[in-house]
Amino acid sequence: MSDSQTIARVNRIVAVMKEITLLLTCLVYCSYIGPIRANLPKVCFAGSSCVLGRYMSGYESYSFEAFLGIPYAKPPIDDLRFSNPEEAELWDGTLSALYPKPDCIQRDYINVLKPISGSEDCLYLNIYRPLHKAGGELPVMFYIHGGGFFSGSPSPSNVGPQYFMDTSDVILVVPAYRLGPFGFLSTNDEEMTGNYGLKDQRLALQWVQKYISAFGGDPDRVTIFGHSAGAAAVHLHLMNNNKDGLFSKAIMMSGTANSPFALPLNDPRDQVVQLAKAAGVREAEYLSSAGLVHALRSIKPKTLLRAIDDLKIWAEQPLAIFRPNVENYAWTGAFLKNDPRYPFIPFGTDNDIPWIVGNAPAKGEGLVIALRLTTNKKLRTEFNKEFSKKLSIMLDLPPTCDTEEVIDSLVTEYMDGKRELNDETLSGFLELLGDAYFVHPTYMLLLYNFGSNRTDFRGIINFDYRGPYSNSKIFTNSLKDFGTAHVDDSLFLFEGPQGVSYGYLKKSREAALVKRYVRLYKSFAENGYSDEFADIEECSEINYPFCEYLSIVKDEEPFQTSNSWNIQRMALWSQIYYSC
Repeated sequence: MSDSQTIARVNRIVAVMKEITLLLTCLVYCSYIGPIRANLPKVCFAGSSCVLGRYMSGYESYSFEAFLGIPYAKPPIDDLRFSNPEEAELWDGTLSALYPKPDCIQRDYINVLKPISGSEDCLYLNIYRPLHKAGGELPVMFYIHGGGFFSGSPSPSNVGPQYFMDTSDVILVVPAYRLGPFGFLSTNDEEMTGNYGLKDQRLALQWVQKYISAFGGDPDRVTIFGHSAGAAAVHLHLMNNNKDGLFSKAIMMSGTANSPFALPLNDPRDQVVQLAKAAGVREAEYLSSAGLVHALRSIKPKTLLRAIDDLKIWAEQPLAIFRPNVENYAWTGAFLKNDPRYPFIPFGTDNDIPWIVGNAPAKGEGLVIALRLTTNKKLRTEFNKEFSKKLSIMLDLPPTCDTEEVIDSLVTEYMDGKRELNDETLSGFLELLGDAYFVHPTYMLLLYNFGSNRTDFRGIINFDYRGPYSNSKIFTNSLKDFGTAHVDDSLFLFEGPQGVSYGYLKKSREAALVKRYVRLYKSFAENGYSDEFADIEECSEINYPFCEYLSIVKDEEPFQTSNSWNIQRMALWSQIYYSC
């Protein structure tokens, strides 16, 4: 048996032991529910509104407090479907917050094991706090989960808070927000403005400002952070919505608002018509915006989600159908007023927000776009039959592009001139997708924001550490090792997701990396700075685009300094998008 097999077997045994321990704990809890309930953690705010939480086991610490499923908005059902969120009414007495609520209803094209799941009634948040806080208000970390704006979960089985709670120095808040058509469908007018998922996040941040102090959190030290679509959402909050001081710091990993999957559609109303027709609405193209909204509100949510299949052109592509929408300033509750194609982050005021941005290597980032194309021979054969057409679909190239010229330049650069996806060209193909969707957008984010020195920018992270677990298991539906995959760094911040990560042995190098990586985030949340960036030269207009970055690698010293940008490839993508 190989070392990797031995480690995997040990980790599975550890996972089983955890499940047995949890079962025994539940049996004991159920046997003594009366007296134990009286000793559960309880928090009261806004007068007589209280929540009753529970204790959860930490990774190394004994336990911490969890308050699961706290409502921050009214259920977005009936007339509130496709409407701006409304703040939840407070309650008299004590609300049970012992178990997480269902995820927001979704059609998941990434994880083949759960295509449709969740509930429309989903606007709740989870709060975790250490059992023995050091005294004074703690910094708050507000995590926005990823999932392409169409999937994802805030549940502790997917975003396990154990590593952060082991620090005893932060409070973690993880909200749910509407996804897919429920969160991002738009008629491009005030009948259905769109961006409801983003507005949900904003309302959750407003809730935190009002009530987090009751949990021991500092409303003046709220760090928003996220991965993939969650990171793109963080970027959008930075660009558009912090006049009210809802947060003070931001971290974006493997996602920006100017990534192709997050860019607004040219005609979002046309998408509404297509979805309505696919869901059975007759003559949808002749309905007014008000008529479309009325018709869509009457359709069962699962019927709407199944109709999304008709909007796909090939396989799961294009992957991200529903996206943020630029709104008119005059619209009620408008969120996105600035076009993310121009990813400026405002600065130069008293409300500057320190921010960090980062990525995995391009090859690993590309896995989430390629998905089963990496391992499925049938899909690969279909792809190769219409190589240019299907690649242009995956890249979401605008119709104004000279597709053949663009594809030719990309194949020459990444695939040694071969218009065929096979085992020899796969690595270059994945790098192509990763650069297009993640690395080049990060590059452009930096380019747009360094016309002058910025004191609010704190650093770049390149995470290239492949541990015993990887999200590639979900993306490729295989156990093949593709190196560090998209959002693999999240496996060193959170326990989970369920079925991917089974926890690390306490004295392993991965456990040591967890402590150090979480400490970086914690330090940044505390004071807007981390010592891990101390030896890295500041990125400014003088040294851009050769900005140094923190490179986290599988080495004796995992935290290193690098500046190996592939400027030639970045210039190629800039030329492509400029010409289109």
